[in-house]
Amino acid sequence: MTETTSDNDRPTREFTITRVFDAPRALVFQAWTDPRHVARWFGPRGLTTPLSTIDMDVQPGGEWRLRMVGDADGAEYPVFFACREVVAPERLVLAVPVPDDVRAETGEALLTVTFADLGDKTEMTFHLAGIAAGPESAGLEQGWSSSFDRMAEHLADSAADTAADSTEPAR
Repeated sequence: MTETTSDNDRPTREFTITRVFDAPRALVFQAWTDPRHVARWFGPRGLTTPLSTIDMDVQPGGEWRLRMVGDADGAEYPVFFACREVVAPERLVLAVPVPDDVRAETGEALLTVTFADLGDKTEMTFHLAGIAAGPESAGLEQGWSSSFDRMAEHLADSAADTAADSTEPAR
């Protein structure tokens, strides 16, 4: 995690998480852009994202809305992304409006995800910038990391399902 000072003298936080997934790039990109996949991994452990709460328009200018729900207490956490850039299956850039208590300068954080093709694996680099440093944003990196642990499990399950489908005899 890196902290700097913004033009308004508020310290800002940004961080990068890099993961290598045992899945082809197209599938990892799809895990970000297909609601059926997003419902399986989005949110840290202890939260689920019901498919019925996901509405995604995956194109520049499109909006993504979803709601994470606490497994223990049913608390709801709405999430909104404004899609700035989509280069399938290489890159996503999403803007996230942030409340005043975690706002750095612009009123939005910028989330950039790139997908590097490593053959049967994919290196995903996630970068989040533009949030104010402080207790309100302290758990963001850990939360995203937990989400990506869930994504790895989902991708492993999806790859296993695909392999099983390809070994079944045609009927």
